[in-house]
Amino acid sequence: MFGANNSPQTAQYLDLNTQVSATLAVQDEQAWYYVYVPANGKVTAFLQTVNNASLDYDLYLYKYNPADGTLALQAYSFYAPTHYEQVSTPAATGEIYFIAVHAYQGADPVNPYTLAVLYSSLPDVDEPNDNPWQARSATDGISASRTLDNAFDEDWTALTVTQENTFVFSLNTAATGTYQLHLFATNIHGTSLATVNKNTQAAFTLSPGTWYVRVLSLDTVTPAEPYTVRVAVAAGALTDIKVLNHTGVEDYINYNPAYGPSWRIQTTATFKGTLKDRYGRVLPNTPVNLAVYTPSTYRKQTFATGVSDASGAFSIPVELPGALGVLKYDFVFGAEHYDMASFTLSAEGASVGRHLWHYAYTEWYPVGL
Repeated sequence: MFGANNSPQTAQYLDLNTQVSATLAVQDEQAWYYVYVPANGKVTAFLQTVNNASLDYDLYLYKYNPADGTLALQAYSFYAPTHYEQVSTPAATGEIYFIAVHAYQGADPVNPYTLAVLYSSLPDVDEPNDNPWQARSATDGISASRTLDNAFDEDWTALTVTQENTFVFSLNTAATGTYQLHLFATNIHGTSLATVNKNTQAAFTLSPGTWYVRVLSLDTVTPAEPYTVRVAVAAGALTDIKVLNHTGVEDYINYNPAYGPSWRIQTTATFKGTLKDRYGRVLPNTPVNLAVYTPSTYRKQTFATGVSDASGAFSIPVELPGALGVLKYDFVFGAEHYDMASFTLSAEGASVGRHLWHYAYTEWYPVGL
């Protein structure tokens, strides 16, 4: 049993990557601990509180200044009763950090809390962001590549939405653990409003205000394997679509009345258009994906990407395989040989697809025969 470590002067030393269980007997009592950091990295303190709705324990993390013996507050965690507490800080070789457990409301002299202190050697550049009070700030969208550096690591972002819109949420990673994205409104202490599993996406309508996005793993983590989190305004439509062929001429013709007019392409083409949200407002700085399907060629699919500019306009060049020309369109002096092709443009939940004429060559008929 530990002694009376109720002040920084009597703090109990803990090895990193260990845990301790103890009790707090009366309200406002504190329990103090300190750790030594042997190498550059990150320190995470995780407090499993007493499961009692009438009790509320808080957690504080301080950096020790050996020059004058003072403590500088680095982080705190103020969740509601029955919720765990968690804080983190970047740490350098030789630094010392103090951790305080505080009985903010009530206390339990019988049932213990458990404090775990972890060291991570591979924190990402957005750390520390382990709780809502340490959350990274973003406005009208999130696009970040991060890692979960230990089993308790949580990455929080405070998202400010300036006008109501539908947003697409996605979480992608090659890590094997059960990574999830959670969406919260102001109730950061309760159950999340929505969950997005890794390598999936979902759309939610958000009103103006502050929203919180949390990424964590339900089981294992892979510290060296990044994940990508993206929250972006959902596209309502891809409009003003046009396709320029390899000569820069806008060929929009009708080879076959059954299919109607369409764009004609050959081996080099540029796909253009404008991206808008569901209210008709242009969407800048948004990735647009292009897939061209040429089923009669040896390369049946060709992919390319682009990004909309400040006016929502995008322009995506693509190199295509040559057509075989299994179909033909007769005209007075010859025939144009072509294949059926198609394309799909997609961006943040919206997509558009159409057929294409894949031009191969022109066969000229002898004049006068």
